[in-house]
Amino acid sequence: MRRLKKSKKIIYLLAFLFSIVYLIWRAFFTLPWSESLFAIIFGILLLFSEVISNFTAVILIWSKNRAKQVFKPKVPFEAYPDVDVLIATHNEDVPLLLKTVNAACNMKYPDKSKVHIYISDDTNRREVKALADKFHIGYIGLEENEHAKSGNLNNALAHTSSPLVATFDADMIPYSDFLLETVPYFVENERERKEVEDVKPLGFVQTPQSFYNADLFQFNLFSEASIPNEQDFFSREINVLNNAHDAAIYTGSNTVISRKAIEDVGGFPTNTITEDFQLGAQINSAGYKSISTLEPMASGLTPTDIPSILKQRIRWGRGVVQSTEFTFNHK
Repeated sequence: MRRLKKSKKIIYLLAFLFSIVYLIWRAFFTLPWSESLFAIIFGILLLFSEVISNFTAVILIWSKNRAKQVFKPKVPFEAYPDVDVLIATHNEDVPLLLKTVNAACNMKYPDKSKVHIYISDDTNRREVKALADKFHIGYIGLEENEHAKSGNLNNALAHTSSPLVATFDADMIPYSDFLLETVPYFVENERERKEVEDVKPLGFVQTPQSFYNADLFQFNLFSEASIPNEQDFFSREINVLNNAHDAAIYTGSNTVISRKAIEDVGGFPTNTITEDFQLGAQINSAGYKSISTLEPMASGLTPTDIPSILKQRIRWGRGVVQSTEFTFNHK
C-alpha cells in the first residue's frame, strides 16, 4: 500500500512538471503572432482555457490526495430535531409537484410530527394551495416576488422556525430515507461541538443530484445503458472530494441546511442567479463546514434538448461570475 501511494505521488509530480513544460511551450512557441488579429485572439483564448483546465486538474489531484470518507453517525432517535422541508415552485405543473409532495410526505423520521413540509409558491396559485391542502401540509404563497428563487425561499424562511431546513426543487423526488441519511450528521456535530471547542459547526449536507430520465447525451445518442449521466462526475466525484476541505458546494436541492448558517450570512443571496452556489460559498466562508454524501437521496428531471441545456449552462456560468465578483468586491 505504501509503495502504491508513493508511485501515485511520483506520477502526479511528473504529470504536474510535464504540464508546466507543455504550457510554457504553448505560450512561447505556438501562438500565431504572425497571423491575423482573429487568429491571435483565439489562440490566446485557447491557451487560457488550457491553463484553466490544468489548474482544475491540479486542484482535483490535491483534493483526491486529501480525500476523506464521511460516514453517517448513529444517533438516538429522540435526538432528531425538527426539520422544515421547503419545496420551491415557480410555474411547474401540479402533476409534477404532486410526485415531489407525495414522496416528501412519505419520508421516514423517528417522530413524523417534527417534519414540517411546505410548498413555497412564488406565483400564489390556487391549484397549488389545493394540492397542499390535499396532503395536509403547509402552503406559503408569495405575490410580486422580485428575487426569483431566493425571494421565494427567504419568504418561506420568514414563516418557519425549525433549526434544520431541507430544500427541494419542484421536480426533485426525495427518497424515503433522505432525512435519516442527512440529519444525523447535524446531531453528531452538535454533540462534538459541546465536547470539543474548536469543532466547526455544520452548515449543510448536500446529497448528489440524480435524475430518473436520460440526459442530453444519453437520450440523443441512445446510450443510456453505456454512458453515465454527465452530472454524476460533479455530484459523485468532485463535490465529494470537497469534503477534504470541509467545503462542499450547495447545488440548490436535495440538501439539509442549518437555519442558523443561513441567517448568519444574511439569507439566500438576491444579487446572483445562482443563489445556491453563492449561499454555500458564504456559509463555508463564515466558518461553517459542509459535506457532500455519495449516495443519491432524490431524483429529478434533467433537460434533454439543446436549447434548455444552453439556457441552464449559461445561467450557471453567469451566476458563478456574479458570485465571484461579489466575493472579491466584499473582501
